[in-house]
Amino acid sequence: MKKTLFALAALATVAGAASAQSSVTLSGSVDLGVIRQNDEWTMGSAGSGRSNVSLSGVEDLGGGLKAGFYLNHRFDPSTGNVTSSAPGGGTPFWRQGWIQLMSGMGDVRIGKMLPPVQEFNGGYEPWGGGDTVANTHTGGKYAGANNARYAKAIYYRTPSFGGFQVHAMGAAGESQGSSAVNNERPYGFGLQYAAGPLSAAVAYDRNHNDLKTWGVYGKYDFGMAQVMFQYENQDEVSDWVDNSASAFGNDKSKRWSVGAKIPAGAAMFKVGYMSWTDEEVKKFGVGLDYNLSKRTMLYTDVGKLSGDAISDPADKVRFDVGVQHKF
Repeated sequence: MKKTLFALAALATVAGAASAQSSVTLSGSVDLGVIRQNDEWTMGSAGSGRSNVSLSGVEDLGGGLKAGFYLNHRFDPSTGNVTSSAPGGGTPFWRQGWIQLMSGMGDVRIGKMLPPVQEFNGGYEPWGGGDTVANTHTGGKYAGANNARYAKAIYYRTPSFGGFQVHAMGAAGESQGSSAVNNERPYGFGLQYAAGPLSAAVAYDRNHNDLKTWGVYGKYDFGMAQVMFQYENQDEVSDWVDNSASAFGNDKSKRWSVGAKIPAGAAMFKVGYMSWTDEEVKKFGVGLDYNLSKRTMLYTDVGKLSGDAISDPADKVRFDVGVQHKF
């Protein structure tokens, strides 16, 4: 009898310990298609981040406290190479990598991550901020001048209060990629509201080169269609040459976009329009996703740029068609 009770106690202890262990999740997607852009045909992923691998995990520490982590790796399946199209690219997990503590007071992340502007804006554009040929994403930042993510950063999010959530981030001035000229300390703030069919956000970011961006975003789901918009006002970078300090200008740039996602059974239609007032550039995009299953999707997109700043071959119609599998 004593041996039986001892065995049961031992099993209960092991079961309790197992339930508290961290759960690790492997996720991501593989995306590959044919792309016509700038009058050239290529093969690759149609959108930013569409081919990636992520590792994440959560451990329940008890008393309402949890610990977690997230690592994200982006790659090009047509070559097997790590993509390096952004500052800090070309190395594993350059996109995001952080550790996290979560409680009823909110959560804190430490590592490399998106600032509030970028944390929000991808969710208010039909293509999710991905770099498809049709996307009408306002961008949040200029490539080279402002990083889309910061290293050595601390990010805090409050719990949701009636649908409202506050975001705040700060980072070290150094280690922000090859474009770090002034080595200012980046920081950003944001406020997001999400309840029912309505979602809206405002955000502000100051990068390591003292360039500032603020944005306003919104979307509403009518059921038959989800409509959305973005507006961003940014410090402009003039005549960017070799990442030199003299390349920074003080002009303002205004970018805005409107778009919609229209579900139709297994299909999702997308349409968007964007205007870059600083460059007098306009873009129109349409797309169609068709889900073969919960994990596998066929897609095609068409985009067209126009305006005084667009010259051949950039003004040619852009096109992509491909397949994406999520895991």
